[in-house]
Amino acid sequence: MDNNVDKLKNKLLKLIDLDKSFEVFGSESHKYKLNPCLSEAEIQKFEFHFHVKLPNEFRKFILEIGNGVAGPGYGFLGLNVDNLMELNSSESDFFSQSFNLQDEWNDLDLLKETNGSKASAYFDQKFIKGSIAIAEYGCGIQARLVISGEERGNIWIDDRTNEGGIYPLTSHCAAFFHDDPEMDTYMYESVEETKEALSFYEWYENWLNRAINQVVQFG
Repeated sequence: MDNNVDKLKNKLLKLIDLDKSFEVFGSESHKYKLNPCLSEAEIQKFEFHFHVKLPNEFRKFILEIGNGVAGPGYGFLGLNVDNLMELNSSESDFFSQSFNLQDEWNDLDLLKETNGSKASAYFDQKFIKGSIAIAEYGCGIQARLVISGEERGNIWIDDRTNEGGIYPLTSHCAAFFHDDPEMDTYMYESVEETKEALSFYEWYENWLNRAINQVVQFG
């Protein structure tokens, strides 16, 4: 058993015990429930079909903790193997292609209107290839796990719906998303900004730590 898996399990149990009234954002809907874990065979089915190897942290989580739901935002999405297997043939290499971004990206010139409507170039799927959605933060903001390319295993944010571009989920960024927006002062303001994206475990633990802190201090 991975020590990190045990640590995440224990912190989740602590949060469940502390937040019985579901004060943490999103918890009222998922109620800290977890979907059943996937089997090794189910994961290999996805990997074989899409010619990709899932990042180890994510893989262990859905094997040993749960395949969704309790988690950041409106909940951890997990890996819906059956739905993803239904992608048409033209999309079958989406996950195996490298995620090419290494720095934040937001080319708003691609949004210039063409014939009275917004150009679709800004929202082209090529910018998020090699990644899967793992959480929704609301207002169209997605957390995506990179599964192919140099950023493999790290979390990026797709905020193009709000013209915010695509950028790495840093510790400062995670604190912004994981703090309670109804608090008078965001605790994230004291977090030093960095450029490095969080890994899957770091992302999930960041949510657990900040949720526990929120309940203890403001619950």
